[in-house]
Amino acid sequence: MNPRARIILGGLAAIYMLVVLRAFHIQILGVQDIRERGAKQYCVKIPLVPQRGAILDRTGNELAVSVSTKSVFVQPAKLASVDTAAEILSRRLSRPVSELRKQLSSEKGFLWVKRQMPSSAAEEAVREIREALGGGKRNGWGDEGIGLVEEPKRFYPNRELASSLLGFTDLDSAGIEGVEKSLDKYLRGERAFLECERDAKGRIIVPSSMPVEVNSRGSSVSLTIDRNVQHIAESELKTAADKYRARGGVALVMRPKTGEILAMATLPAYNPNSPATAIPEARKNHALTDTFEPGSTFKVFTMAAALETGSVKTSERIFCENGSYRYAGRVLHDAHPHGWLTVPEVLKYSSNIGVSKISERMAPERFFDMIRSFGFGTKTGIELIGEVNGIMPPRAGFRGIRRATVSFGQGISVTPIQMATALSAVVNGGKVMKPYIVKEIRDPEGKTVYRGEPKELRRVISPSTSEQMRQMMGLVVQEDGTGTQARIKGFLVGGKTGTAQKVEVGTGKYSPNKRISSFIGFLPLHDPELMILVVIDEPKGQVYGGVVAAPAFNQIAVKTAYYLGISPTEPIARAVARKEPLNAAGVPITRVSTASLDSAMVMPDLRGLSMGRVVDVMGRYSVKLNLAGTGVARQQSPAAGRLLAPGTECSVIFGGK
Repeated sequence: MNPRARIILGGLAAIYMLVVLRAFHIQILGVQDIRERGAKQYCVKIPLVPQRGAILDRTGNELAVSVSTKSVFVQPAKLASVDTAAEILSRRLSRPVSELRKQLSSEKGFLWVKRQMPSSAAEEAVREIREALGGGKRNGWGDEGIGLVEEPKRFYPNRELASSLLGFTDLDSAGIEGVEKSLDKYLRGERAFLECERDAKGRIIVPSSMPVEVNSRGSSVSLTIDRNVQHIAESELKTAADKYRARGGVALVMRPKTGEILAMATLPAYNPNSPATAIPEARKNHALTDTFEPGSTFKVFTMAAALETGSVKTSERIFCENGSYRYAGRVLHDAHPHGWLTVPEVLKYSSNIGVSKISERMAPERFFDMIRSFGFGTKTGIELIGEVNGIMPPRAGFRGIRRATVSFGQGISVTPIQMATALSAVVNGGKVMKPYIVKEIRDPEGKTVYRGEPKELRRVISPSTSEQMRQMMGLVVQEDGTGTQARIKGFLVGGKTGTAQKVEVGTGKYSPNKRISSFIGFLPLHDPELMILVVIDEPKGQVYGGVVAAPAFNQIAVKTAYYLGISPTEPIARAVARKEPLNAAGVPITRVSTASLDSAMVMPDLRGLSMGRVVDVMGRYSVKLNLAGTGVARQQSPAAGRLLAPGTECSVIFGGK
């Protein structure tokens, strides 16, 4: 064989080997890839709504759940009559016939008509169309060109309760606001898919077997919120806002020793089951997103800073200039003129002049650092998104008139959550606790993946200073203090009123008639278990915090205290019954003396009432309330009609619907 022939044969052999190797690679090694590529050409996965985890309150009550619904789809190419289908769907879905006719005339192979409908309504609509188009045939889910698939829908069983806190989801079950958005990575389950095929023209064909690929559902989230405390806070906040025709408001209930949030109420509210109907203002969580000048409530922190730095002593007296004081080229005023006041009286009577003089004794930088240590000007770190920093003047400019106005709560803006956290530090012994609202997160198998726990961030004042501040804030609610309407029979409480002008948007000037009225307080006085903040935005008529916000604090505090079983700290005189003659039936007539009517009442009939309503009704009584079960009240002790004295233990058992 000549050399040329050898070369040709060698080349042919090489080509043959390459062909063999390529065939081996395609048919043996690459078969999986080819199958996947082929599947992509004729298979398609339509995403369905994932199964979100439930949101629960601290006692296990459901705040947000996913319920089963049906979604209606059509395959236009399979519809025997577009007009008939459009007319039936128009009647069932309350949509224009022309709009549906246009949609159903599409050349697409698959269309959603209505998603997340109540199952019965969806099934009736599809059944009617199938009977009209296919004579009642049921060979497959999409054989007549219309079918159903099951999808979960987010549902909020308590409607407006905690709406701005919980937030809501979109049609695809993605968190949009509140807890739903903040904890979306935990709540959101892995998406399910409807497996379909494509025909030669690329149109989607839904097989009769309707295979659905389902992954895992989301984790459940338990909040520190108590549904009944939340109901109390919202009810009393709304009562105050309605009474004074206010623009809105915020109420917070917090455990000062741990940082747990028991209630976070805001107004206006909305129904998260229909978020599209809500105004943007209602969807905001104003406890985190809004700042306001705190006014006189801020005097607490000025006073605490002065005591902690040794700049003043409680035994000293401050001359309050009889209500008018020129300082740094400006004139400071008090609502009521005062002469000499002790340091506790400066807080009790809320003297702007007195507290500004006390702030002058501190070095500006030291005063600034103390305010920052309380947490003002920075986020608290709560688990919810949307929190803002607030507004603090710069450290270098914290002098002169700016320092004086900040001392009584002007020229600084805070958020409600900052105020509650900071005052908790003032009264709990001096520890700034990180506020938290997530109690626990459990995966679908029930395993705990996260647990919220108390976390001390720093100590800002000493226990002795904290004790002094509690005593001074207790004077505020005494007979001649500014917060007398916050007093609670049976409890020693402390707090501070606040009334601040609002800054006009665009002008930067204080409004002559718009105010923020607030009260922040705690109980019991010597060992605080509850911290409660009430803020009323733009009340009409009355504007002072001691008149507008303090009564709401009073009702939230007393109802929550008795609901949680917090024991009264003051002895209350028991009712004294007088012996009366027998009636005609021989039954003794027992009446309560007029002098004791304030301390004794008759047990109402609670049967058939919801737990929230029971808490509302019994909140007017100075009793210890024990609740068990769910549903409506079935049993109670004492029985209806029995005489109640303050401190009586009352039990209510719930069951059924």
